[in-house]
Amino acid sequence: MLKKQCLECGDSFSGRAELKTLTGSEVAGEVVSLKGERLFSGIYLNELLIRLLHRNDTHPNLFIAYADAIATLGGERSMDDTLRQFEFILLEELGYGFDLRVDGHSGAGVCETSWYYYHQEFGLVEQGATSNPGSPVFLGADLLAIAEGGHSPETRQAAKRLLRHALAGHLGDKPLKSRELFRRTASHAEPDGDGIDLARH
Repeated sequence: MLKKQCLECGDSFSGRAELKTLTGSEVAGEVVSLKGERLFSGIYLNELLIRLLHRNDTHPNLFIAYADAIATLGGERSMDDTLRQFEFILLEELGYGFDLRVDGHSGAGVCETSWYYYHQEFGLVEQGATSNPGSPVFLGADLLAIAEGGHSPETRQAAKRLLRHALAGHLGDKPLKSRELFRRTASHAEPDGDGIDLARH
């Protein structure tokens, strides 16, 4: 009989099979109420964790980042900035992080006027250095702006495309349910202050 306590959340559970019985639970922090697009963003973050983490892996730093992201979604900060920050942390925690300022193949610094694509093994690689069939490319100036935390529409769009492509290689071909759910209800939902839909994830 397995009996285990989650040190990060205070929950305890027991059982021999994969499906465990929750024997105790404590609320960790304040309850955050998400609505509209922010609710779908929270569902999206949950789905990333479910799809990309191995069962019973703790990743305490990642779940602290997750809790911070959910709390931030409950406030007024841009959803784009919150989601992109969490996605970068997620990739780093899983061992797939990459440096926005460095060409991962050559080791040279990213040049503002050069174009780069994302490579699962190396990270960002200058276009033409190795094969990149079908990979989207990114201007060095945009990559450096993302690294500096830029919030312009162009920078946010580049960050969205980059993170979506980087995560796709690890998520596989199975579509995210959160995107499907949003698309089904988008026609009835009111846009929030960002004016951004979840299809950007």
